[in-house]
Amino acid sequence: MANTTNPEAWAAQERLRFIERSLWWRGQVKRKDLRELFGISLAQASSDLQRYLESNPTAARYDLRAKTYRGEPGMACVFHTPQLEDALSLFLPGHGDGVFGRPPLSGSPSHRPEARVAGVSLPVRRATPTVERAAFYAVCENLRLRVDYGSLSGRREPGWRQLVPRAFAHDGYRWHLRAWCEENGEFRDFVLSRVREATWPNESAPPDLPDDVEWESFDELVLAPSPDLPESTRASIAWDFGMNNGVLRLKVRRAMRNYTLMHLRLPTDSMKPLPPLLVLVPEG
Repeated sequence: MANTTNPEAWAAQERLRFIERSLWWRGQVKRKDLRELFGISLAQASSDLQRYLESNPTAARYDLRAKTYRGEPGMACVFHTPQLEDALSLFLPGHGDGVFGRPPLSGSPSHRPEARVAGVSLPVRRATPTVERAAFYAVCENLRLRVDYGSLSGRREPGWRQLVPRAFAHDGYRWHLRAWCEENGEFRDFVLSRVREATWPNESAPPDLPDDVEWESFDELVLAPSPDLPESTRASIAWDFGMNNGVLRLKVRRAMRNYTLMHLRLPTDSMKPLPPLLVLVPEG
């Protein structure tokens, strides 16, 4: 097992992973690639490449004319599990803006016509760092947290309430704070970006709170292509979702069940469809 506490050993492992990623995705790697990216000597780059080939001897061959190592089509990876996101981040310009959860930057490479990576640019919905810090500390230390919360339910005016945060949940779009609401006497999800202010937590949570059954329980969602679709379409959907015998099984926390169904555009168990929060303003 690699020594992850030794900075030099960690850096060496990172260089080996880069070699492998480059061979896998770009089909080649040169000593100068390592020198330019990691600021190492030519001798060290040669040593790293030799070490990689000793660990994975059938992964690459040396092209003497091009002075580069070329990845073999049937190579296997031993230092990392290939992820497309890694390739986009390392080897394509303009990666990441609005693609990997980062907000797009005006004038960034992905805004240029020649960019080869793009994604949906969603509005950033985040609480202030001070609110996030207070919520995180309350979760870690099991403390009460007083928050000014902007509810959209219409049943209660926005204002201060007392919570006992227990966990964080991400619904695919935004963060929620899973917390005991002392006003309602139950565990609820609070959209973190709607917390406008939070006082610093310093009071311990009540010792007799009930278990959060919805959070601690798991359900299995069994999904299959719609029977109303043609057989060829059902087969494509099964392949797309990696189904086994035409069925996809997802294990989800019960508290996350409806969020999962909403992402899949399926009817939820109890959450009523909400009216749109935004409208598209006609241009001009």
